Amino acid sequence: MLYLDNRPLNPSRRSAANGPDRFYQWRGFFDDNSELDDIVQIVEKEFAEHEVTDHTDKYFLLPGRSNTITTLCDNETLEVHTMISANGPLEQWERSVKTTFPMKRTTASIIGTYVPKFRGSCSSVADAASLTDALSKKSRYYEANLNRRRFERNGVSAEVETVNVDGKTKISIALRGDDPTTLMGEVEALGLKASENTHFGAFLNDL
Repeated sequence: MLYLDNRPLNPSRRSAANGPDRFYQWRGFFDDNSELDDIVQIVEKEFAEHEVTDHTDKYFLLPGRSNTITTLCDNETLEVHTMISANGPLEQWERSVKTTFPMKRTTASIIGTYVPKFRGSCSSVADAASLTDALSKKSRYYEANLNRRRFERNGVSAEVETVNVDGKTKISIALRGDDPTTLMGEVEALGLKASENTHFGAFLNDL
């Protein structure tokens, strides 16, 4: 069962504002070079651009559990993403929790269910600063500055991000969609390699 602000979500429901609750994903991290420029130019030319945003996101990862990613987005929204499967070239993820501050007491309990080590740190009185302090003491903590450009084609969302963590800069391309066949078609059309699929938690752990 998925939850948003303590309300159960219908897994089949999709919301344009919040994005899919379950989705398939391909993501890669690259150095800025001419080969990558060719891929980005195809996205810019052939996909419809939706928005350009800047973010400061905080990531809290537990050792050996990079496939459960707890993120504090712009000190406003706390999300927990969990990998469901990684069979084949794509991964399936779910956004298990999304909540703002102050979070409800039962939402805090739900977060503890998905990330037991964070049980007790998430509470209805926590704010962004106190939660960052508490969770960073129980996890590997990273802060990333991101410039994100979001595009879409054939029901597939393409995000081109400039990611800066600890003074290191990478370009990330993330493709997401509800249908794995359509998503894989876009991965192949862009010339992306299945072997380069790396989710954000794995990228952070390798820094």
